[in-house]
Order: sequence, then C-alpha cells, then structure tokens
Amino acid sequence: MQNEIEIMRVLRVPPMGKLVISFNNQRYASIDEIAEANVRQLMKTAIGELITFAGGYQQLVEAGVAPPLAAPQSAARSVSSENEEAEKFINKLEREKEELKSAGPKPPPSLLANMRRRPATTEASANKMLSLVEQVDAILQRHLLADPELAGRKIHLVQDANGGLIIDVDGKRYERPRDVENPQIQIMIKRALKEWEST
Repeated sequence: MQNEIEIMRVLRVPPMGKLVISFNNQRYASIDEIAEANVRQLMKTAIGELITFAGGYQQLVEAGVAPPLAAPQSAARSVSSENEEAEKFINKLEREKEELKSAGPKPPPSLLANMRRRPATTEASANKMLSLVEQVDAILQRHLLADPELAGRKIHLVQDANGGLIIDVDGKRYERPRDVENPQIQIMIKRALKEWEST
C-alpha cells in the first residue's frame, strides 16, 4: 500500500488561464500570499522538486517556458553595494560619536550613541529611548514584511531593563547590527536605522 501525500493542487483558472495553487482549501496566486513560513517552505521545496523532475531549470529556459537566469550577478552587486552603503553609514555615526567625545561642549548625541546599551539616567530618558526604539522597530517591521524570506522571522528592536538597545532575532539577542550573523538581517536593521535618521 502506498502512503501518498497530496502536497498541493495546481489549477488553471479561466478566463485568463492563470495558475493558482490550492493547499488546505486555500487558493494562492503567488507564494507571497502564504503567511505561514512552514507552508511557504513546503511549496518552495515541492516546486524545486518539480524543476528537477523537468530536467533542471535550464531545460525549462530552453523550452521557452521560463525566463533565463540573468539577474543573480546584478542582484548580488546590489546587495553588496547596499552593504557598503549601510557600513559607511554606521561608520559615519561611530566617527561622529568619537568626535563628540573629544569635543568640548557636547551637542545632542548621534543616533548610534543613543542606541548603544547604557543605563537610562531618568524615567524621562528611559521613555524617550523606548519611543525611539519603538519608532525604529516599526520601520524595521515594515521592511521585513516586504521581504518574503524574512517576513516569517521574529526580528525586533527592544529596550532592555537598563535602557539600552537589544536586537532580538528569533529569541537570540544582540547589541549591534554587525553582531547579527545573517547579513540580510543586518541590512534590514541598518536600513531601518538610516530611514529613521532621515525622518
């Protein structure tokens, strides 16, 4: 006896003949519509196996039913240049902090100085820090929702008991964006910081 499992159904919907995927009595026109990360991964795995079944992606390209893979190099360059931009921005903030330390009267600290782990001196400064962290976290959540690979992850900026910034990635805590192992998450955090700084 075979223990077959139906993973998904592929349906062509008239009048335009668009393909939709049916899974657990739900229909999806795009993988981005699937909210659950585990279901999305199941679909990707099945589609990957179907590509193998067809003899590989290049076979589909040669048959004229799939676009050629020309984008990865430019996408990699884009991520690389984004990384460089984010790193320059963080370095600039660190330089500003060092200049402020060596200067006489101190103007308001840079964003990075505010976000470093340190005790809040008063309840008012703790509330101000919380507000800042909440603002940056809200921007971060918007960026994460727009990224299909990170949308299902639990990534938050939170304030610790001492009034400092904590980066929480799926339950693991970090003090600085560069401490996070995943470069894609680093970029998202740096983007959120940069956007907050520009508002």
